[in-house]
Order: sequence, then C-alpha cells, then structure tokens
Amino acid sequence: MKKKSKIILGVCIVAAVLIGISIWNAWFSATKIAFVNFQTIQQGSISKANDNSFIKLSEVSLANLDRLSNYDMVFVNGMGLRIVEEQRQQIQQAADKGVPVYTSMATNPTNNICNLDSVQQNLIRRYLSNGGKTNYRNMLNYIRKAIDGKTYSTTEMEDPVERPSDMLYHAGISNPDDELEFLTVTDYEKFMKDNNLYKEGARRIIITGQMADATDLIKALEKEGYNVYPVQSMTRFMSFIDEVQPDAVINMAHGRMGDRMVDYLKTKNILLFAPLTINSLVNEWENDPLGMSGGFMSQSIVTPEIDGAIRPFALFAQYEDKEGLRHSYAIPERLKTFVSTINNYLNLETKPNKDKKVAIYYYKGPGQNALTAAGMEVVPSLYNLLLRMKQEGYNVSGLPANAQELAKMIQAQGAVFNSYAEGAFDEFMKNGNPELITKEQYESWVKESLRPEKYAEVVAADGEFPGNYMVTSDGRLGVARLQFGNIVLMPQNAAGSGDNSFQVVHGTNAAPPHTYIASYLWMQHGFKADALIHFGTHGSLEFTPKKQVALCSNDWPDRLVGAVPHFYLYSIGNVGEGMMAKRRSYATLQSYLTPPFLESSVRGIYRELMEKIKIYNNSAKENKEQESLAIKALTVKMGIHRDLGLDSITNKPYTEDEIARIENFA
Repeated sequence: MKKKSKIILGVCIVAAVLIGISIWNAWFSATKIAFVNFQTIQQGSISKANDNSFIKLSEVSLANLDRLSNYDMVFVNGMGLRIVEEQRQQIQQAADKGVPVYTSMATNPTNNICNLDSVQQNLIRRYLSNGGKTNYRNMLNYIRKAIDGKTYSTTEMEDPVERPSDMLYHAGISNPDDELEFLTVTDYEKFMKDNNLYKEGARRIIITGQMADATDLIKALEKEGYNVYPVQSMTRFMSFIDEVQPDAVINMAHGRMGDRMVDYLKTKNILLFAPLTINSLVNEWENDPLGMSGGFMSQSIVTPEIDGAIRPFALFAQYEDKEGLRHSYAIPERLKTFVSTINNYLNLETKPNKDKKVAIYYYKGPGQNALTAAGMEVVPSLYNLLLRMKQEGYNVSGLPANAQELAKMIQAQGAVFNSYAEGAFDEFMKNGNPELITKEQYESWVKESLRPEKYAEVVAADGEFPGNYMVTSDGRLGVARLQFGNIVLMPQNAAGSGDNSFQVVHGTNAAPPHTYIASYLWMQHGFKADALIHFGTHGSLEFTPKKQVALCSNDWPDRLVGAVPHFYLYSIGNVGEGMMAKRRSYATLQSYLTPPFLESSVRGIYRELMEKIKIYNNSAKENKEQESLAIKALTVKMGIHRDLGLDSITNKPYTEDEIARIENFA
C-alpha cells in the first residue's frame, strides 16, 4: 500500500511538472523571434527598441533555415533573397507547422511565404514601414501578445504611429536612445540652440542616408565645432539642403542621389563625401582581400562616383551584441581619421593660398632617368603648374627661371638611386639637401599612423630603421625633396625591391621599405601638408598592398595618405587604373588629355611576333616546341623578355603560359 502511494505521488508530481511546463510554455516563456536576410541597420534598430527581457531576437543565416521551427515568429526580408528550392521548402515547412511567418518586399514571388491573416499582416507592415523605436517596440509586444498568445510581461500595445518621411533627427540629449524628430530646419535649429549645440557662424554639414547608425559621426562632428543637420527625406531633401546651405554633404550611400542634386552641388560648390558601410563584422572585413564586391560595391562605391562623391573611405562596419545580433556603427579609429579628413578638405576653402602647404609627388626612374607620366611632358607641365600656383598666391619662393633649370634641380636634389649607385648616392647625401629623419621622429609618426603589426611587416622585410638605403653615418634616413616656399616636390621612391620594375610599381605583397613609408609620413606629420598631389599617370601608391577597395587600417594606401586631401593628375585615356587611384588612394582625379595620335610604323615591329604566336596557337602538338623557339628568338631580340622577367636561353622553349604573357604584352 505504501509503495502504491509513492507511485501515485510520483505520478502526480510528474503530471504537475508537465502541466507547469505546459502552462509556462503557453503563457510565460520567452517569445523567440527569428530574422532572415534583414538589413543590419533595421534589425539593429528593432533590437535596440526591445526592452522586454521575455522577447528574444535572433538572426538566422540562410545556412540554418532548418532551425526556424524552433521559433515563435519568423521575419523574412524578401528583397534580394537568394535561396535554392531546398531552403525555400525549409521556410515553408516552418510555416506549415504553425510557426507564424511574415515575408516583406519579396522580389521573387515564390519567396513570398506568409501565413498571417490580413489584419496581422497589415499591422506588422505599418509598424515596419513607419519604423522608429516606438513602432518597433509596439510591434514586438503585439507579436508576443496577439500572435504568440502570451500575456505575461506584455504592455499595452499602441497602433502604429505614422512617422514623417521627410525630417531632421537627433538623438535625445538626456537619453541618447530617444529619437527626436523635426519637421522644419527652424525647429531643429531651435533644438540645437536650446541644447548648446548651435555655433553661430560655424560650418554646416548635412548627413543623409540610412545605411548605418550615424550617432557617433554626428557627435564627433559636433565636438569639432560643426553645425550638423542629420536629414532623412524622400521628397523634400532639395528643400532642406537649400535652406541649410551646407559646406559639405555626407551621404551614407546606397545608390545615386540623382542628376538634379549633382547639378545643385556643382552650382553651390558643395563637397560630397560618401563614406562606406561594410556589410560584415569588423574582423571579417579586415581579413577580406576584396574589401567589398558585387552589388554592394556597385551601390556604395560606383554609383556615388557618378554623383561626384569623393573619398570612398570605410567608416562603418558591423558589431555583434550579446544576443548575437549585428549593428552597424562607426569604427572608432576610422571615425577619428574621417573627421580629420573633413576638416582638412574644408580648410582648403578658407585658408589663404599663401599659407597652404602642398606636397607634389612625381615618378622617375633611378639616376639621370627623366620624370615620366603617360602622355605628358612632365617637367614643363610641372613647371607650368608651379607658375600658376604662384599667380594664385601660393608661396613658391625660389622657383627657377625656367623648366630647364627645374629639371637640373630635380636631377640634383630630387633623384632616385639604385642601391648599387654608391658614388652618386654619397654625393647626393652630401650636397642634395635631403630631409634627414631621426629614429625618434620616424617612430613617433609610425606610432600615430601604423598598427604595430603593420610596422612589424616592414621590419621583417627591410630590417630595423633606417634600413640600408638613403642612410647617414649617424643613423638618419634621407628623404629627397625640393622645397620652394610652401611647395615641396618629392620623387616617389620604389615601393619594393627587385629587378622587375613593372611588378614593383604595379604591386607586390611585401610591405614598402622605410624610405617609401618615411616619405609619406614626413609629408603628413613633418611637412604637415594641406594637400597631396600625385603628378601624372602613374605612381605606385595605389598598387601597394592589400585590399582591392573599402580599405582598412591594415592597408598601405589608407595609412600613407592618412587624412590629407589627395589630388591626382591622371590621363583620361587610362580609366581602369584611374579608378584604382580613386578607390585605393582616395584621390580626386584631375584628368589631362592624351596627346594627338599620329600613325606610326611601331606596330610593324610586333607584327611578325604576333604572326608567330598565331601560328603557335594553331599548330599541332608535335610542332609546338619549334614554334615556341621561333617566338623566343624574336622576344629576346626585341628585349621583351626583360620587361616580363623571362629567360633568354634560346634553345629552351617558352611554356604556353609564358607565350600567353608575351601575347598580352605585345
């Protein structure tokens, strides 16, 4: 009997526990909401609006759609959703099992999976489309109470609040999580004045776009003394900008602003910046050799270029919160550089020309080689530029009487030397008046501009400072330059070492040597240039490692340009490499025309070679070796093998890959 009582008691306890669990799951447990393919900025805003600990939000990747059945509600962003049939079925199976699924903006009708009734769909659509903290919070509580059916830990829900599509906005002063909205510039400026944010006579900057949380950028610019106008507008942006009359517009771009806006900015001479939002976590982006690609690159870099935006500088990236949800924020170290960049560009408008310091880099070969640029007579063109700058009020004191004298000065004081030219090098260090950089100076600049791991790459490749090139007996590093008043002319040193000059100029995977780095760091921190100019197509800066676009602080062009406004005189006939200069060295291009073309017989030199390559490509396998040797004989005779780094052993045929390289070269 006693044993039977114990069994009954045990059964009752188990039943009570099961009932308790059932009641808990039905009425009290957390509401788990999944987001699939949602934009980080919107998903992050929804997460920040959630103040209910019984509502748990999760991002579910396309690889884990089989887990959707474990959630109480699923949101799917259908815009640009690229899934295979198996993945589509996983979403559908979750819906068939009774999991509420809401799909928005489906660009593919077969992805438009939704099992909510029309009333629920309408409410959620209005909550999402109006956005904002209040609407998102009410939406989450509505899902918990009305869709998940749990009444514990829910607040009274309000209907969606219709928010204006055209407004200025600002974070709350006492509570930064508050979203303050203003319908007019007058109301916004009153708010700024009431909260000591308005500075009489200060420069004005408009921030627009919705790709990331701009709060930190707004704060940083306000701290620098700007009047900042964050604008979110679909139809009245032209009206807002016309009333604000900004000095610059910062567009967190995802597409074009349009021809009308471009014409307005041109007419008013307003700078347009388009900092980049990275669509991945910071560490993932920093390790990505591409940086950005595909449609995101098109919308964030290519189309803003059409609008005339400058400085495609990666500023925002994603961070994960404690729940694993992602938010797009400004990267602190890059925010500092970006704000300095804004300062430096806008200062060019107000600083007197006589006080502006300008560093002009030119490209030349070692020793007595001439200055080179595609389609340009460099020294006469450079001299004309200096004369024009003098006419415009720049301090160009000491400028020689003519271009020929300038050329002589460059060969004497602005030369580049091969490591083996010891006699010429010693003479230059004695009489060429180089800038001599001490270890203390160099290391202080390195600390300011480079991460420790980047400098470790330099030491590994080139040894400790000062290296073994352009070095004095007391351990200082020489940087060649000619200085005329506030204008300094500088040769671009070799970005690497080796006999393949084409590869050195067009990029290696090695860190640049001390001489290369010291030149640019002296330009930034020693000379303190107000502007940087690269004169002619082209140098090597835009080809230094590593990322393709959307550079980070581990990429050499990003570090060597720093926050200095950069202008590049570039041949209009070289669009592809010009784009690299814009995107990898943040250059604003000033195109120059190619010289007139005259028919010549030069191509005839290559005709015989191309004919032999054609015969090789069409010949049978047993004849390949003979045809290859014929190609090699001509290649060696023309000296092409030296440019391509190929051997000159005449009885050893070139490989198929080597012949393809010759064909591309010729």
